[in-house]
Amino acid sequence: MSVGKLYRNGLPYANVTAAGVATNPITPGKTIESIMLQLGGTTFTKAMITMLRLKANGKTILESTGLQLAKILAYRGYAADAAFLELPFEDLTGTTELDRSVGSLDTSIGIANLTTEITIAGATAPTLESRLYESATQKDRSGAAAPFAPLMCKLLRYPFSIANGGRLPITLPFGQQNGAIIKRVHIEHTGNLTGTTVKQDSMIVFEATAAQNHYEQLRNKRVPQANMETIDFVLEGNVREAMDTRDARSMEWLFDFSAADNGYVLVEYLDVLGNL
Repeated sequence: MSVGKLYRNGLPYANVTAAGVATNPITPGKTIESIMLQLGGTTFTKAMITMLRLKANGKTILESTGLQLAKILAYRGYAADAAFLELPFEDLTGTTELDRSVGSLDTSIGIANLTTEITIAGATAPTLESRLYESATQKDRSGAAAPFAPLMCKLLRYPFSIANGGRLPITLPFGQQNGAIIKRVHIEHTGNLTGTTVKQDSMIVFEATAAQNHYEQLRNKRVPQANMETIDFVLEGNVREAMDTRDARSMEWLFDFSAADNGYVLVEYLDVLGNL
């Protein structure tokens, strides 16, 4: 390409209705750094997006509600606008170009089709448009794929529920069979989470009360969100500090609650398409 970045409108969405699933295809071939959704119409808010999925070759690589994704972006410090919602693959909190670009979606590597599915509920005469921020495929000077090119940012979620206060263990994929690199873990809860502990191979690698964790995040210019606790392994903007669970023999995710609670664990992975 003769330019470093492409900023262009996406293909039109089909079935944009007050209650339904709006879809649009994305033409593969370049590296997608971000997909920006623009919400319009009489009444259409992020809260009315009850499910948002991005599928590559029919496999979900991003799954979230509108409000969950908005909180994740707000935690990073991204500007908030009621009319715009971003699906980010590039991470603008990174300190170097490599930190920011690892995980950008290179659609030239094994991706034949790419589709967004937006489930809408309770809107009035909604409109929906998308905008793509793209760059060249991730290749070196010889034309070979860069070492990190197959890695993409995935956002996958897992439900949880605890009937009483106490410590809740959560199982996330790890090991040589289906382990991946984890940048952040977001625990969306109803207000009773008090602390988190992470162990790899029985050794504590992360331990903090909610108050301690929020202070560390504020020190690093992140924005803690109400009722969403974030375990951030790339807090200082260095992607090399992300948690690599591929060589782990055991992983323990332990969440402490003061009372009954429920919600979702949303995990930001760096992973290849064929794994999780």
